[in-house]
Amino acid sequence: STSFAMQGMDLTLRGALAWRHAFGDVDPAATLAFAGSNAFTVAGVPIAKNAALVEAGLDLAISKSTTLGISYTGQLASDAQDHAFKANLAIRF
Repeated sequence: STSFAMQGMDLTLRGALAWRHAFGDVDPAATLAFAGSNAFTVAGVPIAKNAALVEAGLDLAISKSTTLGISYTGQLASDAQDHAFKANLAIRF
C-alpha cells in the first residue's frame, strides 16, 4: 500500500496479487446420519485446483476518526470466478 495527501485528506491505495493452489481432494463431500435414521451424502461445490487472486482498493481519511473505503476482490480460475465489490465507512470514537 501507499499513502499520499489529497486536498488535505490522506488517501491510501492498496493492492495484492496471489496464486492459490488446492492440494488433495477438491470435490468436498461428507456422508452423515441423524440418530436412528439412514445415512445421506452432502456434496459441496468443487474447489478450483489453481486460481489467481486479485485485490485493489483505496481508503480516504475524511477526518481523524472517519475513513471511507472501496475495494475489489477477485478469484479467477479456469472454471470458476468470484468477484466482490465492497464499500465501507469506519468511524472511530
